[in-house]
Amino acid sequence: MHYKLLTSLGLAGIVSMAAVLPAQAADYPSDTVRVVVPWRAGGGTDTIARALAAAMEKAAGKAVVVDNLTAGGGNAGHVHVKRAKPDGLTMLLNGSSDINTPIIFRKVPYALEDYACLGAVYQTPTWALAHKQQGMTDLAQFIAKAKAEPGKLTIGVGSLISAHYVMAKALLGRNGINARVIPFDGGGPLKKAILGNQVTIGIIHAPVLLDAVKKGDIMVLGAGGSLSNITHEPVRNTKTLDQYNTPVEIGTVRGLFVPKSTTASVIAQAAALVEKAAKSDDFKAFGAKFGFAPIWWDGKKFCDFLQKENAQYRQIKADFIDKKK
Repeated sequence: MHYKLLTSLGLAGIVSMAAVLPAQAADYPSDTVRVVVPWRAGGGTDTIARALAAAMEKAAGKAVVVDNLTAGGGNAGHVHVKRAKPDGLTMLLNGSSDINTPIIFRKVPYALEDYACLGAVYQTPTWALAHKQQGMTDLAQFIAKAKAEPGKLTIGVGSLISAHYVMAKALLGRNGINARVIPFDGGGPLKKAILGNQVTIGIIHAPVLLDAVKKGDIMVLGAGGSLSNITHEPVRNTKTLDQYNTPVEIGTVRGLFVPKSTTASVIAQAAALVEKAAKSDDFKAFGAKFGFAPIWWDGKKFCDFLQKENAQYRQIKADFIDKKK
């Protein structure tokens, strides 16, 4: 199966080359940097963006502003950056799965090939949660109960175009179980449903509902990736999907992009600024409070991850979503 991904334009190679180029403009950034977030203010990606922007502003000595361009289900933000002047002053900040799933599941006016990767700053796996009244502590119990009561259990997800949905379908398909997947209108309503015990389990990005997990009201049943980097030590050893017959990695890596026509020298300068902010004490302090320690992946590593995630999600779609039973 062939997938048209970032490698078709060699973006990873451009970013790799940019990493060794010296900065050619000492005055970068020459003006306000605008970080575009294609989601509403107050969400996880927006919260991360604002913390990073503050660290970037401190490092750059110039204003760094977060713009929430949400029209068209996030299309406006993506298109705005796609068409922006390639001067490194307009960046897109989004989660890997949140840029991949719309491209895979519906027709959108942008593609991975429209951007160059600067780097990634924050990684959070998607996790499966249940209200304590469900009486479950791991996914094995959910799988067993779903097999015993086919079609009766429910899995809440943020939408049908999300990593949440991909993880739900992979878990069901790989384990041969039948449960109803219920889409909500985003993470906010899904949070309320999990807290209100309105679904058997909910699948959402960590560290959403971490406070409720700490209080013991919500149980962490499993995760789409390692929780070893989470600040709440009791859940660091939570079993991952591959321990439940589902050898996939589901989560989101928040990173930054610029238009594909941006020159290698500008990419290098912009990436250097983002890296400095990502590794700053201020951003580390934010991570400790928010739930996970920040990361720094250079542009090549981030591009490579996007390719892998895109192919993996397409395979899950082909195997467990598109196939007729």
